[in-house]
Order: sequence, then C-alpha cells, then structure tokens
Amino acid sequence: MLGFSADYFNRKECQGCGMCMSICPVGALDMEHCEDGTDRPLVDMSKCIRCTRCMEACEIYKGYHS
Repeated sequence: MLGFSADYFNRKECQGCGMCMSICPVGALDMEHCEDGTDRPLVDMSKCIRCTRCMEACEIYKGYHS
C-alpha cells in the first residue's frame, strides 16, 4: 500500500478540479472518491518531491494562504 498523507491540502474545501494532479511532475497525486460524492486529492508522500506546484495551482489553497 502506498503511503498517502491524510491532509496535505485543506481537502474538505476541495472542489475536485484536478489541477493539482495534472501539474504534478512526478505523479504523486491521486483522486479519492469521498463519502460526500466528491473526488479529492491524496498525496503519495513516497513520490512527492515537495516542489509545491500543486499548491500553486490550487485556487482553494491560494485563498487560504494569500
């Protein structure tokens, strides 16, 4: 089993756009189907190089950290 971080982003605010997943240069993100019917990102920390491109692409993350 891959080591996914529980909450790399503020996942409960995530709208599941997939921008973070599409911009990741190492494929460290995958979308998880949640109980509320949305898909939210999970980060495989064993692949993540901590480049922060995913956070820069995330409009929700930018709203919290601007």
